[in-house]
Order: sequence, then C-alpha cells, then structure tokens
Amino acid sequence: MAAMYGLEPTQLVLLLLGEKKSGKSSAGNKILTRQAFKKKTTRSQMEKGTVFGIEANEQVAVIDTPGWLTHTSTPHKVSQELLRALTLCGHSGPHAILLVLPGPSAFGQSEWRAMEAQLRLLQTPIWHRAMVLFTHGDKLGPYSIQEHIRHQAGTLRWLLDRCGNRYQVLTSHPSASLVQVAELFQKIQRMVAAVRFPREIQQLRPDVNPGGGQRLNASREDIELLALNGNPRQRERLTSEWRRDPRGLGTGPGGSPPALSIILLGRRKSGKSSVGNMILERAEFKVDSKTSQCSAGQAEISGWSVTVVDTPGWSLFGMADPEQVRREMHRSFSLCPPGSRVSFLLAVPIDSFSERDRAAVETNISVLSESVWSRTLVLFTYGNALRGGAVEKYIEKKGKPLRWLLDKCAHRHHVCDTNSGGRPQVHRLLEMLEKI
Repeated sequence: MAAMYGLEPTQLVLLLLGEKKSGKSSAGNKILTRQAFKKKTTRSQMEKGTVFGIEANEQVAVIDTPGWLTHTSTPHKVSQELLRALTLCGHSGPHAILLVLPGPSAFGQSEWRAMEAQLRLLQTPIWHRAMVLFTHGDKLGPYSIQEHIRHQAGTLRWLLDRCGNRYQVLTSHPSASLVQVAELFQKIQRMVAAVRFPREIQQLRPDVNPGGGQRLNASREDIELLALNGNPRQRERLTSEWRRDPRGLGTGPGGSPPALSIILLGRRKSGKSSVGNMILERAEFKVDSKTSQCSAGQAEISGWSVTVVDTPGWSLFGMADPEQVRREMHRSFSLCPPGSRVSFLLAVPIDSFSERDRAAVETNISVLSESVWSRTLVLFTYGNALRGGAVEKYIEKKGKPLRWLLDKCAHRHHVCDTNSGGRPQVHRLLEMLEKI
C-alpha cells in the first residue's frame, strides 16, 4: 500500500506540524541535511532522504505542512492542507508526529487552543506517536531546555505529558544539528518500537488489584482516540487538582472517587439524550431533535466529577449519515477530561432488539476498538415498558441477538426509567461504572 504514495515499506514517515514561523521547514531541512523545503510553506509537501543515525542509516520521508495561526482564525485552505498531508503519509499513517514549537516562545492556552483546533481535524490517534520538537534552541539564552520547561505555564508541561515526555531540541549550529538529529531518530525508533508492540507490553505489565492478587493493566491508550480536551481551562484545573493512582486513573484529593467520563452510544431514538439529562439532572441535551454532533455536559454527583458525552445515533434504515456518525463517535474521546475513567453506556430500548440491531451495534462499535467492550455497560432504556417484570425474562425472550450483545459486555446491564426515581438510579449506575 505504501508504494501507492511513493513510499518504500522500510521508510520512516515523519509529519511536521506547528504554527506559522515555528521553524517547521527549517527542521525538515536539518533532518534531511539539504534545502528540501522553502521557508514559506503553502502546501503540504513530502521529501525523502537518508538520515545518518547513531546505530544505522535511516531512509525517511518528511512531510512539511503549512502553519496554523494562533491569534487569529486559521484559513480553511491551511486546514485542508493538513488533511491532505495525511494522504501523503500512506495508509499506515506517520510513524512520528513532530509538534514543532519555537524554543524561546511561550506555550500558553492561546497556543494550545490553536493547536487543538487543527489536531482535531486529523481524526486519527496521535498521542502514542507524537513528540515535541523545540526549534531555535540556541535562542534559549543561559537556560537549558529543562529550565525553560520548568519556567513555562502548566500548558506546556501538560502537552509534554500527553506526548509521553518525548521531546528534542534543534539549534541552528550545523555541527550540533547532526548530533541532535541523530538523537531525534534514536528517540523516534524507541517510540516506533513501543507502538509496534503495545499488546505484548501490556501483557507483560501486571497491575496490582486492591482486592488482592494481580490483573492486567488496561491501557487507556487502547480506547483513547484523539484524546484532546475541548476546554483548556478545565484541563488545567483537572491536571493540577487531580492526582493519578498507580493504574493511571484520576483520584481526587483525599482519595475521593475518580473523575468519570461516560460516552453514550446507541441507535437513533434509543433514549441516549434523555439518559444524559437524567444523569446530569438538567436538560443538557436536546431530546426532541436529532443529535448530529457530539456534545458534553459536566456535574458533581454524589462525590463524583462526571462528564457525559452524547453522540449521534446510528440508523437501521439509512436515516443517518453513517460516516458522520462514526466520525463523531471518534471525536467523543476529545470531550473527556484527561485522566478520567472512560466508560460507555450502550442504550438499548427495552421494546426491541433484533438481529438487525445486533449487526448495527457490531458494525458501529467496531470502528472504535475491541477493548471498548470491556468498558461498556448495556443500559436498557424505557424501563417502564417492563411493567414490573424481570429484565432477565425479557433477555431470554429476545434470544440470540441480545445474548450476543450481553456476552460481549460480560453481562453488565442496567435498566433505566427516565420518568421516575432519577437520583437513586443514577447513583447505582455510577457505582456500576466505577467498578468496570
């Protein structure tokens, strides 16, 4: 497949992203050791070459992109060129995404908001392959890059944390640049190796179970797609106030419950939005019109900090654009605060669940990740239709399609009636989600 895009299978593909005048093109030229890119970039461009690494030479393809604007709106054609850059990377995408920041400059909330607006457009997981590349390192003055980072606002430290604390500095001195590029590729090779074998690493990393014994650590990266938070101020507050326990889950001061993020999934008219309103105890989501985009609401509920994300519902009869639905399902992760425990509520109306429903669920959930099932709870909506009957009898009556679904979710299910007894239902639901 890579040959379709002019790439050799053994080539490393690097994607340069950053604001205008960040030094992206100059960084690309240093990597390729030639004047491959012009200073003023208006279109995404791929250039190939050989990099002389510390251990071995590397065949690389470097893709330069136009820079976005920080203090004014970025032209639409720039965003289009960023999307086109992905097509130049081939079907497997870039091996490394280099987020270029001019070393001496501040990186605050304005810079993050501009970066986030463009990264969202990529619609692809980025953080497991992202690295910060500081340019103009010789302009830091008497400070080392570590001192520069310490003196910066928490926004830069948060960005580095999301990138696994991977960064490299480039200066304009030719002799230093060769060493720095070699160091950069050494770090990229380690990152690529970690991405290539995530399952094996996860299997070898047991986690301590508070109840005794050991269990495998469920990687947040397995279910995190485009994990960007749409509210920088809230992110700053969460990252400063919430600590992380050994499993990487947020815990509040004094050991309070972790922050919970609940992503609502289901077909159209499944009652998702009503459930979201019941949890938040307010009319956050519209229930009388079709949900076309993800939206989120937050509340403090019985000690939990809860974020609820509503998503567009899929259709069994072609009434919804399937591509838009799946794009928005992917985007739902970006509305979850970093460090929160992400769970999924799959809304299933109590009145019906056919083989067509089962197939639609399988098709749509599969666009996320197989690991999503391990964090999903089936929520039977319109529970008043049971008329006091046991849900187990309903499950038995619906046969194989519904049993298949419950098997996928380890038989986690709950009945919800949005017309009565909201608070006790919500408290029980949150307790169940916290244990997943």
